[in-house]
Amino acid sequence: MKSMLLKNKRAARARIIVICAAAALIALAAFVLVHTYTGANIYPNKDKKHAMLRLEDVGPGGDYGSIEGLGKLRAVFDYIASERIPFHVAVIPRRMMLEEDGAWTERGIDDPDPDEVTAHFVELLRHVQAGGGVLGMHGYTHQYGEAEREDGGHNSGTGNEFKVKDAPETNDASYAAARMMSSLKAFETAGLLPAFWESPHYHDTREQEKVFRSHVGILYQPDFFSLRSLKDLNAYDSVNPYGQDTLGSVYVPAPYSYVSDDSSVDGMLKKAEGDNGLAAMYVHPFKEFDYLEPVVGPDGEPEMKDGLPVYRYTDGGEPSYLHRLISGMKERGYKWQSLHDIVPFTPAHRVTLPPSAAAADILLGNITGDGSDDVLVRELRRVRVIPGSYEWPRNRMQEASEVWLQETFAPEERLVLADVNGDGKEDLIGYDPVSGALRAGLADDRRFLAMEPAGTLPPGLEQLLPFRFGQGLGFIARQETRILLIRAVNKSGDGWDIAEAEPGVPEDAVLYAGRFRDASRDDLLFRSETEGTTAILYQDDGGKLSAPVPVDVSWKSGDLMVGDPNGDGLDDLIFYNASKGVWRVGENNGEGRFVRLDNDYGPWAGEKGRIGFVADMDGNGKSDIASYDQTGNVLDLALSYRGSAR
Repeated sequence: MKSMLLKNKRAARARIIVICAAAALIALAAFVLVHTYTGANIYPNKDKKHAMLRLEDVGPGGDYGSIEGLGKLRAVFDYIASERIPFHVAVIPRRMMLEEDGAWTERGIDDPDPDEVTAHFVELLRHVQAGGGVLGMHGYTHQYGEAEREDGGHNSGTGNEFKVKDAPETNDASYAAARMMSSLKAFETAGLLPAFWESPHYHDTREQEKVFRSHVGILYQPDFFSLRSLKDLNAYDSVNPYGQDTLGSVYVPAPYSYVSDDSSVDGMLKKAEGDNGLAAMYVHPFKEFDYLEPVVGPDGEPEMKDGLPVYRYTDGGEPSYLHRLISGMKERGYKWQSLHDIVPFTPAHRVTLPPSAAAADILLGNITGDGSDDVLVRELRRVRVIPGSYEWPRNRMQEASEVWLQETFAPEERLVLADVNGDGKEDLIGYDPVSGALRAGLADDRRFLAMEPAGTLPPGLEQLLPFRFGQGLGFIARQETRILLIRAVNKSGDGWDIAEAEPGVPEDAVLYAGRFRDASRDDLLFRSETEGTTAILYQDDGGKLSAPVPVDVSWKSGDLMVGDPNGDGLDDLIFYNASKGVWRVGENNGEGRFVRLDNDYGPWAGEKGRIGFVADMDGNGKSDIASYDQTGNVLDLALSYRGSAR
């Protein structure tokens, strides 16, 4: 008896220790959230009332394995879209089910000859993506094996795919890589672009997560190695070493968990009343199906649209889970966010540059004419180009650099890229500030033609920049406090009309060309550190510049760049704090105001001495960011998918 009592006391003590440890963990998380915010983007969603919605386990089968099921799924998609709420779909690319008769049912978005249901399923996902919905890979099959398992794990949606009990091979990094590649290939076959990875049931090993992070920059799942996942996302600024080296990755958790029943919705709404973190949750769309009814035409037959029956939410019925969540979060002041709002850029590729490359010798531009920007490196006697191949996914070999021009450049000669002849390829322009001589080498098929004289400009010009005057090639430059507008007088580009803008700018002004009010032409923005001034000189229909209009950048932090990350045709302001690795975007509202995005990006590429760039590296019409490590001679890229469509 004494032994039994002692054993029970030990067990009780062990339970108390576990409970206390759990309580301490929660308390520590709360303490960390309140007391460790340093301005380095540690808790980017803190106190911002951001909500996120993910639709879980959406694959070509099960509840979505019939024409009727797809009609209902479309009704759920359409309802969310009608509320103007960004949403995310965790897609199971291949669904495997063992039927009661012992036969396997298998459908995949990568089927070479899909049946009618699968074809409609893929088309529905394409429609969602075209409308701004964000798709992601939820494993490949979300199950394991080809034989029945006692735990039901052989069926998609029910089973684990990684770290499966009694299947040691599912712990291997090589197994994870193979499943990742199958999932990526399936999306490519279906014409879909995955934005994130989510391991089935969040079940995997840490080594496997390193594999996933090496292929996709965002994992839409909690980081179980960080307390931040109890409240917010966690960004890693380390190099992913699997395959090709890539910099950075982000975990985005769903701290509100999933909708299981009405009480879970009650719990989410109650939690939202006093929460200060990220209100991210997920729901299985089939749970909405009981709230739907078919739409019937005047003839009594079900209405059809694009080959699927039309469904709608029942009028006057009980509100569905999604109706309650959407209205309840709105009443509590929450804003529904896209993954690309929460994480404004996606960690992507790494490009290795020649060892001799200095930041001042790097130019980014659309040299090959394929729409995506390429990397140009100037050397003493030649010019190298690395043709752009920076679409998704990451973790693939980049093209080698090519010598496009054999030419000797004087140290003082300044190079810029601009499309001289209007063929869609950016040409190489050289300016000698001593003599004022201008010369150009036209971009041809994988080479620049020999540099030819292209006229003369005033000597001593600083910051010669390409400038769009609406028609034809032009430049803008600073000469002490004078601003010179330089326009071509003929199509050959060897004659220039030069006008001086009034008034001038401070002598230390840094110039930027950008489309700040009209997408068809550039305006001039300048920034003076000595005067603490940032202002825009707007270009009118006649090509003249206005008086400086001050711009409020009191929220700035770091070095300024100009670009269009959301693809709306107007340029925004991007500040890069290299030492902290934090990128801050001020979005242009078209009226001279730049509104800071709710979330900064990073830490990513956080290292003193790094140099930031902005360019459209993947050719999707949205400016991406790049950071050059001058010690390691690598250019790290993070891509933008912000906006209403990709």
